[in-house]
Amino acid sequence: MATSVFDTHSARQSVGSTGSGSRRHSLLSTDGRAGIQYDYANAWGARGDKLSRWRRAYLASDTGDSSGVQSTSLALPDESRFTTCMAMSEDQSLLAAGSGSYDTNMFFVQSLDDQLDVKASFASKFPIYSLAFKGDLLMAGTDRNTSVLYKVDRARLLGYAVENSIDAAQGVDGPLVRCVGTYKNKAAKSIDIAAPGSHIPTKRVACVEFAPAFASGSGWPPSSVAPNSELFLSALGGVVNIWDATRNQQALRVEKVSAQPVCRATWSAQAPATLVAAAGFDGVISILDLRRRGKAVAWRTAQPEAAFGAWLGGDGYSSAGACINDVAWSPFVPYWLATGGEGGSVRVWDLRYAAADGAAVATLRHPTNHGAIRSLAWSATHADLLSTGTSDKSWWLHSLRADDVASGALPSVQAAVIADKRSADDIGSVVALHAKGSSFYTLSSCGDLYAHRVTPSALAGATASRITGDDMQGASESTGDMQGETVLERDMKSVEAAVSARDLKGAAEVVLNVVQRLRADSAGDSDEHPILRHADSIKRLCDLFKAKPRIKHTSWALPPAAVALSSGLLADSTSIAAESEPVTASDASPSAALKDFASDLAYVAYGLPPDFPLESTASRQPVVWQALEQLNMANLRIRLGRLVETADRAGDTGSVPTDADGRPLWKSIVDRERQIMQYAKAEPALFDARLLRAVVKLVLPHDCIAGLTLGLGICQAYLSNQRLHEQRGDAESESVSCTMLDALVHVLLFPTVFDTDTSAGSAADSSDSAMAARPVLVPNVQMVRERISECLAACPEAVFEMVRLEISIQETVLKGGEQKAVAEDIVRIVQRHAKSVRVLLENTGEPEQRMHIQIHAQYPATTTLSASAARLYLNSLLSTRGYDEHLVNSQWWRVAPAAVPADAGHVIGSDIGWLSSFPLARMLNRQTASAIVPRMQRQIDVVLATIKKEPLGLEPRLYRDTLLKVARVTLLMRSDQHLSFVVDVASKNKETGETLTTRQTVSTAIDPSVLADAFDSIGSAFLMLLEALTRHSSHRDAFKRAASEALPLYESLSQLLESQRNVRDPTDMLKSRMMAVRKYLRKLEHYANGQQPSGQQ
Repeated sequence: MATSVFDTHSARQSVGSTGSGSRRHSLLSTDGRAGIQYDYANAWGARGDKLSRWRRAYLASDTGDSSGVQSTSLALPDESRFTTCMAMSEDQSLLAAGSGSYDTNMFFVQSLDDQLDVKASFASKFPIYSLAFKGDLLMAGTDRNTSVLYKVDRARLLGYAVENSIDAAQGVDGPLVRCVGTYKNKAAKSIDIAAPGSHIPTKRVACVEFAPAFASGSGWPPSSVAPNSELFLSALGGVVNIWDATRNQQALRVEKVSAQPVCRATWSAQAPATLVAAAGFDGVISILDLRRRGKAVAWRTAQPEAAFGAWLGGDGYSSAGACINDVAWSPFVPYWLATGGEGGSVRVWDLRYAAADGAAVATLRHPTNHGAIRSLAWSATHADLLSTGTSDKSWWLHSLRADDVASGALPSVQAAVIADKRSADDIGSVVALHAKGSSFYTLSSCGDLYAHRVTPSALAGATASRITGDDMQGASESTGDMQGETVLERDMKSVEAAVSARDLKGAAEVVLNVVQRLRADSAGDSDEHPILRHADSIKRLCDLFKAKPRIKHTSWALPPAAVALSSGLLADSTSIAAESEPVTASDASPSAALKDFASDLAYVAYGLPPDFPLESTASRQPVVWQALEQLNMANLRIRLGRLVETADRAGDTGSVPTDADGRPLWKSIVDRERQIMQYAKAEPALFDARLLRAVVKLVLPHDCIAGLTLGLGICQAYLSNQRLHEQRGDAESESVSCTMLDALVHVLLFPTVFDTDTSAGSAADSSDSAMAARPVLVPNVQMVRERISECLAACPEAVFEMVRLEISIQETVLKGGEQKAVAEDIVRIVQRHAKSVRVLLENTGEPEQRMHIQIHAQYPATTTLSASAARLYLNSLLSTRGYDEHLVNSQWWRVAPAAVPADAGHVIGSDIGWLSSFPLARMLNRQTASAIVPRMQRQIDVVLATIKKEPLGLEPRLYRDTLLKVARVTLLMRSDQHLSFVVDVASKNKETGETLTTRQTVSTAIDPSVLADAFDSIGSAFLMLLEALTRHSSHRDAFKRAASEALPLYESLSQLLESQRNVRDPTDMLKSRMMAVRKYLRKLEHYANGQQPSGQQ
């Protein structure tokens, strides 16, 4: 392949362009009378039927250059003036043009800032009739049945650094374009001379196109194709060839579409990307589904014979059945297909329907266009804009619109031209057309390349306004410049026009002002949030400013061969059966097709189209991102408010509340969990604590973990805001105080230790003489929340750590497993939580407040306000035989405040809300007296009985465990705070077998003298055991073994004594107990250190 670098400077001078390489062109138009202009901007105006007037008399201006289009032109250096095709790079400002010349026939042009510059030109071996660009690969179709694959060094071509080049290793002298493969296409017929009356077969590859990314699990491509392979199609004659670029010996698939040549075949870029549209000389449109086995044609507009005959022998020059030159898939709606050809009109098809009598859902034709449609392209930014290039050197930009009709009437779809350009050359036609961004690129057959940038003024004329005064409920009465128009209505129309023109920055600036004004609107007597009164306006802004979701390929399907559906939709169908026949023209419902098309057009044309790259735009324009966030927040606030209202209405029926689609409301909330937490932090005034409590309350009964996680995230958001305001010293810190979350925390930790224990009852029965003497407070909801608010004021971090504990415990319980293993996990979780709370209490909050909330970090059961968590922890201690831990933790539900008589009721605020004042105390104290104390005493009695019989008969572990439990109860229990209960005890008569019930009095405390004697006896026995290990041998291993048995107990008792060192005003009894433990430690120390006792030395 011969290569040459084109001298772009001399070329620019030859066409009389400016020094920049391109020129603003005042394009000449020869149609119409000079001096009279057509009003492009008001093509869809409200005054009269503009379309009808325009069709009756179209009078073009002298230049044909409407103010809404800015055009740049460049004459390619093609001496033959026989340019044939064009392809654009998707990710670079580079396009390639091909020529039918045998000399210089490949041109690369950079389009940057409305400037067109030729970067290089080359001479390939054969003339080029089709091109396709993908990444650094360029595919060219020649006139020798062959497709040629080139690799383009785009970095060097565009003047980037050499290290970014694909051929960096070869240096700057490497080829810019090199051939990497050739592919011989198969045609329907191989004859060189056609029979009389038939089309002469051509060896030109009419089109080439790379395949888009395929959806996973679509069934195509075959498994034999490597994942990183590039697939492409090529059309030769009436055959479409599917190729794997890594294999050039044989095509993957060869599909005969027609007996006449195919002019255009194109992939559908929408998932699953297995559909190919093809059309050509016979005027028939065929859709190939590559998932089908056998013949791939799955949809067809008409029988080829009828269509081709109508074109050849019909009355006049009918567009129906005329040769189709180009086919284009809509980039936004996967089932829309546009075709244009020799008839001079563009037809839009809805592929969900079989075509009846060749009828399309929309037909576009300019009244002054007498040439054929050579190329067409959908807009890359607007779903309702379609551009065409014609054989009479014109470029037209059409706007589609669905008329509003009365309910039940058949809608109509109209079209208007909102911009056009005509080439200055006397001859030539537009042979290629591409859309990229807001620009359209056209290439004429004479080598003239144009870039048409559509400006907002042109797009404003295509805007279909839906803003009316009726939509502005609650709007301010102040008016703008227009009579009878409120400020809100004027601003909303400004947003509508800016979005239609894709001026998202300008629209965002107006949106921010509108939302701020709506949030500050204090009109009305209702106490609801102002944003709720303007819900309709917010919804309208969201419809305008937010991109619609991509239409999923599972939501539609081609119609079956033998059935014409009235709706056109196949909800459950995702593929086409292999054995079905192609759809014929008789299978259709034209009215249903038109109705659905008009409905879809009205939906996608208003605002931003589906899958519009809004995020990338927002990343470049911060104001757009801010506007999106404000709209998202306002919209979410409105949706949450409505969800809560719906749930309240459904609460009376007892059913699970659902949305309009039948989906449970709580699932909708869970889906928005991250947004809720994010916006609660960003705008606490918008997402008030009362609303958030109601939202979390909706989720908790159905998904406890999700509800707790959501609630914790909200709490963290409030805490973050509170700390930030405190650091700044803001006066508004009260508005984001965590104390506002008392109701939410109550829901998250319900039932709390302050709530009424319904399982145990709130009133003391006659058998509970001790509890009857000490009335238990039964608080109402307000009292409970005041108590929670006190805890939040003292140390909110500790309270939120309690929610984390609740999540961990719930996850452990739901995971399940062996009962003992679950109990051990819960004990570890709560004890780890207690350590975290201890650190938080030491580092945050005021000391007086920490004392008031009655959280004792060394007693884990008191480190949570959740009654469920406290009970699970204490029950787990019972299952793991941690009787001592249970006793020392549950004592806080028996301790009465010293400043308040024991027989007095305890009121929040007067005694700081001691735990013994609340209903949970009754259940825990009864459990302690009836189960824990008897089992602890039984364990001590068993060990003492064994020691009495055989002092050395127990394992060292049992001595240590029992001795430590006795020591803990001895030092940590407050024996003066105990309660007694009368309980029924069942026993079985051994002689008669009858079950007898007796009443016994049980206590929550163990006699201190019993504990003291047990400590002495068990402690002495353990020392005897250690002495026995070392008595008969002075071998060092014996002392090491004794140390290994003594050291764990020594360390545990030392830590226990250390924890009691800072006890304020210890009682004489506590002092004597601590003295006894110290004395025992001195005896144990010799063994723990691996030394002989003094008596053996």
